[in-house]
Amino acid sequence: IAIIGILAVVAVPALFKNIEKGKVADLESDISAIRSAALSVYADTSTYSIGEVTGTGNTAIDKELEGLSKPFGGTYTTEYAKQSTGTANNTDILLLKIAPVNGISQDGVQKLKDDLGDKYVNDKGTVTNAAAISSGSNIYIKLIEK
Repeated sequence: IAIIGILAVVAVPALFKNIEKGKVADLESDISAIRSAALSVYADTSTYSIGEVTGTGNTAIDKELEGLSKPFGGTYTTEYAKQSTGTANNTDILLLKIAPVNGISQDGVQKLKDDLGDKYVNDKGTVTNAAAISSGSNIYIKLIEK
């Protein structure tokens, strides 16, 4: 019984880490699908589609999607923002707001940041350190930048 207990103590944390990696991969898949749908809508209309993204066909982006897994819960909403680029010009961007993100660890947030690179932002265009994101907070992802 002691040997089984020791093996369980070693195996369970690895199992939970693998479950979270799968959830992060699902979230990245949702982000990719929403980005593709937003680009398609933008190509057709030359405007950003703003609002909640549910995958049910209620908005222009939703009509391009079949379904979303939402592995960490919360809602997906597209928002328009201006980003200062450090010059006199501002860049128009369409952001995906995932709010709130529940149950994601700092390692999961770091993996998301590493995988998305400069598309990962925390506060409407301001690139931040992943350690600043806490479970239950919002995450912003750049979908379209022009």
